[in-house]
Amino acid sequence: MRLFCYFILIQILCFFCFFSCSKFRGDGTIFHEVKNLYSEKIFINEVFSPDWITKSGNNLVISSSRSDKSILIYDTPSLTFKNSTGIKGGGPNDIQTFPMFCHTVNDKFLYVRGYSHFSIRKITIEPDGNFGFIDEYELEGKNNYNHLNIVKDSILIFYDSNILSINKYDLKNKKMIKSIALKKEDHKESYYYSNRGGVAANESFIMFSYIFKKQIDIYDVENFKLVKTIDNGKKHPKIRVYDQDIIHHYLNTYAGKKYFYAIYGGRSFNSETNPDYSNQCIEVFDYEGNPIIKYIFDVFPFQFVVDEDNGYIYGYNSNYEDYLLRIPFL
Repeated sequence: MRLFCYFILIQILCFFCFFSCSKFRGDGTIFHEVKNLYSEKIFINEVFSPDWITKSGNNLVISSSRSDKSILIYDTPSLTFKNSTGIKGGGPNDIQTFPMFCHTVNDKFLYVRGYSHFSIRKITIEPDGNFGFIDEYELEGKNNYNHLNIVKDSILIFYDSNILSINKYDLKNKKMIKSIALKKEDHKESYYYSNRGGVAANESFIMFSYIFKKQIDIYDVENFKLVKTIDNGKKHPKIRVYDQDIIHHYLNTYAGKKYFYAIYGGRSFNSETNPDYSNQCIEVFDYEGNPIIKYIFDVFPFQFVVDEDNGYIYGYNSNYEDYLLRIPFL
């Protein structure tokens, strides 16, 4: 009888172990380490409203289409002001359109789209913050260019939000190499496509993070094959056009050398007069898709870049418009 009881007890323990382990494997977004981060507010004298921020070498670079000069450069990690450039106008070295940056993990160069409507300019930033122009690449006019990333010096990875495609474009030879078309609904309201998302890339992998799903897909840069999907194993609700209560999940993704970093929202934007940012955090994954750590902030960076070498997240929160945020995370 005693032997039989031991046998039953072992079966029960195995049963619970099996299902607890199965649950962990089924949810790729479970983080066993959560860390509270506290922001250092760095006062700035310059007037700007950031559209994009990026990191190039030891520089934090900010674009602001509503400033007299469109591009501002700050030293890292101190965030002291270096220079501003990018006069708006029609000259060959003027900013002619909305300035955007191409993210690159190999941040020796800065890549800017904005000196013309359909080109990307390759730039070096001198120690004093002045620009040295290296090259300029022409773009095809038919594409809608969003979430720009440069890999292997001259390969552009971008997202076309109109047709929901992830694209690989050869800048030097001016030709499309590969493209992944995501399924979209029949309606014309592209904002409410259920597969809408954003792209970040390093030299080896592409991360596609979904806005209306708690899901991230990892693709191989070379062959554009799906490597892994990170999700919580739950069925996603059907998206209704003009639904003001729709939950926004991943809002922005940054590709670092060691890890990739995803802003998770987990809320609707129905009440912007009194928004709740309590769920917002940055989730950190390795490039095999394993969850590493979740960061929770006292002041959340709406826009951010990660300085893995110095152990800082640099960012901006429009509620503190006179400050840049420097957030130690090591």
